[in-house]
Amino acid sequence: MKVYRVLPTYRQWATAQHDEMQVVERQRNYLRSPLPAGDGICVVCRSTAGSGFELCYQCGQHRSASGGIQADVVAPIAYSVAREQHDHNLIVYKSAQPSAVAMGNLSSLTVLYLAFHWDCFADVLGGRFTHVVTVPSTRGRPGVHPLETIVARRLPLPVLRPVSNPAYRGDDRSFRHDRFQLPQSSASGGRVLLLDDTWTTGSRVQSLAFALKAAGAVAVAAVIIGRRVNPSYGPSALLMERLRAAREFDIARCVAEGA
Repeated sequence: MKVYRVLPTYRQWATAQHDEMQVVERQRNYLRSPLPAGDGICVVCRSTAGSGFELCYQCGQHRSASGGIQADVVAPIAYSVAREQHDHNLIVYKSAQPSAVAMGNLSSLTVLYLAFHWDCFADVLGGRFTHVVTVPSTRGRPGVHPLETIVARRLPLPVLRPVSNPAYRGDDRSFRHDRFQLPQSSASGGRVLLLDDTWTTGSRVQSLAFALKAAGAVAVAAVIIGRRVNPSYGPSALLMERLRAAREFDIARCVAEGA
């Protein structure tokens, strides 16, 4: 895979990657862009929020438990609707026998999305990224996380590698101040790009954002490849209805631009 390098602008670099743009184009028929926040859509994760609320239940819990020390912006690239192709790719790219096609699809999608919106995030965070980090496995997977292999290593940024606290079960879905550990001041003054493949409740992402700020980061942007949606979950019905009526996927649309 090509390594992401600085050309006149990141967006110009992205549009010059014709082969990778074709990989993204082939995914267009099943990718679903995030809906605008508000009117029943959570302003953080773009899932369903109750009537009159700006946050979904989980994001409200994270904000309360963290004292507001969390990611400055959460940017889902697309929804990961259960049992649809994007959801399938996000499962099989890191399976015991990973799918090379899924890895290529997700790598091109994420790197080009970041290239298109690098400056959007710089505007929100007050400067360009200084570090990149992926959410480490909490289920005992050995070695480097596959997301670091297919995305983080392609970016011109030093990689931070937090450690999971073994005191918590892998399926723990609560925000934890000490879920992840980093050396003190390891992110001092940094603006960190936090990558995760799938957001279900968001507890791991926000726990890591908290840990990054405790380690000195001044700003954190969480970019999520797939915001998972379960259509059989009752409150998701309105969201799914809006997705069916929404415009087709466009990699140039970015939630950070409206943050």
